[in-house]
Amino acid sequence: MAIFPWEWRRARLKKQLKVTPPPFFAGHRFTLKGSPRHFDDVKQLIERTGTAEVYFGEPLAYERGAGIALWRIRAKDVDWLPALYDWWANMERVEPIQFTFHLYLPNDPKYPALDLREHTPEQVGAFIKHYAPWEDESPTRTSA
Repeated sequence: MAIFPWEWRRARLKKQLKVTPPPFFAGHRFTLKGSPRHFDDVKQLIERTGTAEVYFGEPLAYERGAGIALWRIRAKDVDWLPALYDWWANMERVEPIQFTFHLYLPNDPKYPALDLREHTPEQVGAFIKHYAPWEDESPTRTSA
């Protein structure tokens, strides 16, 4: 039982500050880099179907002097790719700026594996399923 008022605040604050990690999501692991202007829209498109998640995203990063957005993705399926391509075509029709997405694999983060502009969603999906590593064990799992 707390006697002083600051002890009440401390106990209540500990409950508010408790952090629970999100459940682990197994799937193919890869990275997309693209325009920082559309970070939130692309993240919503990726996570909309529930078969993929952006486990780390950076709305503005700099690579070789250029501003980019970064989406690190873990995906069970790539059924969100056609929606991304449709949204992308619509954004380039509405805005006068062309932009592209590059796909990176975890084993070579310096050079892109694919430029999405040069491939169809089916080709990109097949490439991801064939070359992107499948991760099904949480990297932060600890033994008790």
